[in-house]
Amino acid sequence: MTSRGGGERIRSLVPLLLFASASAACYAYRTTAVAPITGTRVRIVLSSAAPITAMTPGREESRRTVAGVLEVRGRFEAGAADTLVVRLGELRTAAGAAPDVAEQVALVPTSLIARIDERRFQAGTTLLAGTGLAMIALCAFLVVIVATLTKAA
Repeated sequence: MTSRGGGERIRSLVPLLLFASASAACYAYRTTAVAPITGTRVRIVLSSAAPITAMTPGREESRRTVAGVLEVRGRFEAGAADTLVVRLGELRTAAGAAPDVAEQVALVPTSLIARIDERRFQAGTTLLAGTGLAMIALCAFLVVIVATLTKAA
């Protein structure tokens, strides 16, 4: 039994990498006028840089405030007239992503919100990406066939 060479391993990973990159391109954030559905991935853009408090539920000592937050990303958990609850993916400031906030909960005052964007599946983009990948695969297949026929002649 022989082991596969490095080139063969890379070639076997190419379809997986193409699929992963295409499927990542199939989602986009779209502005919503109503409160998102619980569990929906959201991006909340704040009207100006503001302090946002993040904490792990049930652990009061984990509470910390991140200053200068411009954007909140995560999963929408609940909302009231004056506050939204978000399970954090990240908090973005002018300097970049704040460290160690993933999976914590943030209470975002609605008075600070400029807009709320929901992450949504984009069927049209998916169709285009899939068609593009199929065309690339077909062209690669034809190149291999032509090279084989040329070599045989």
